[in-house]
Amino acid sequence: MLSTIRASFVAIFVALAFTSPVFASSFVLHPAGFGPHSYAAWADGQGLPDSHVTVNQALYFQKMTTTATNAAGVAIFKGFGGLPSSDLTGLKFWVGTDGHCGAGAPRFDVLLQFASGMKQFFFAGCQSGSGMAATGMTAIAPNGRVFQQREVVCWYPSGAITCVTSLPPGTIVSVAIVFDEGTDQGVGFVFLDNIEIDSASTGTHLWTSAADNHDPSASTTTFDTTVIEALLGAPLTSLYITGQF
Repeated sequence: MLSTIRASFVAIFVALAFTSPVFASSFVLHPAGFGPHSYAAWADGQGLPDSHVTVNQALYFQKMTTTATNAAGVAIFKGFGGLPSSDLTGLKFWVGTDGHCGAGAPRFDVLLQFASGMKQFFFAGCQSGSGMAATGMTAIAPNGRVFQQREVVCWYPSGAITCVTSLPPGTIVSVAIVFDEGTDQGVGFVFLDNIEIDSASTGTHLWTSAADNHDPSASTTTFDTTVIEALLGAPLTSLYITGQF
């Protein structure tokens, strides 16, 4: 069984390596964090084989405190701001099964601005039935960690209980992954890898390691809330606002 899974992963990785994902210096994934015991950073030796280097990185998210604490590990994608919401055609990641995969974390957050000038977050949580679903693909990392691929299948408007199959018309302000469920909800950490955003206008963007940014400075973890808010395009307090703001 394990040999079958490993063989399947080799085929998957080879396919990923030769699909020629679109990368540009303007598209980067910036790990960050705020609040106590919470951050995100690339970790060597914890993930699936990388496309550019051989350190097998995975993106580690941590919140080793209670969910109610104002803290989170976050990773913000630069380069998608200003595109129409319809440009996002697919979002995926591979999640380590030893970590937390809850209804609200880790989650994709897309902040949209409407013609009225109002903004609103739309999210898809890792857990099945919370916006994301398993694709049926699994793989074992060199260190033995089992990863499962999950993809966004619908979006929850902030404050709503109904998941919509597509984002409403609007302009993208930012795209982020947020990990803000703490140790009272699970183990307080998760490893993500092979993080993918598919864009109708710019192609497929795949992050297997920090090297996929083509800009090492953009892979440095920051705890400066001013920087995080600038990347997010909104105050950190807006992550918890329900409805438009």
